Amino acid sequence: MNYLSYFKNENEIRECISKNVLKIRKDNKLTQEQLAEMLDVSVEHISRIENCKYTCSISFIFSLCTKFKMDINDFFHIKQSNSSNIVGFLDSLSLEQYKAIIDFCDEVKKYYNYK
Repeated sequence: MNYLSYFKNENEIRECISKNVLKIRKDNKLTQEQLAEMLDVSVEHISRIENCKYTCSISFIFSLCTKFKMDINDFFHIKQSNSSNIVGFLDSLSLEQYKAIIDFCDEVKKYYNYK
C-alpha cells in the first residue's frame, strides 16, 4: 500500500497520526500516562505525537494497532478496494449482463492491442 498517495505531505501524515492517537486514547478513556505505559514509551512521546510536534515510527503505529486490535488501514482511514465486492457484483449479474461485460472487455483489449 502506498500511503503517500493518500497524503499530500509529511505534515498531513503527522496531523493524521496525531488526531488518530488522540482519538484512540480518548475513546478508550486512557490518560497519556496509561497509553504510554501500555506502549512502553514516555508520556512526553505521547504528548509530542498528539500535539503534532513529533512524527512517530511505524513500530509505534504497529504497536498501537496491535494493542487496540485495529488494522493499520483503519488507523489511517484508508479504504481498500474489496475484491469480494467485485465478485458479489459479478455474481449478481444476469447471464446477458455478464456476457456484455466480457464483450466490452474484449473490445478494450483489441483497442489497446492487449494479448
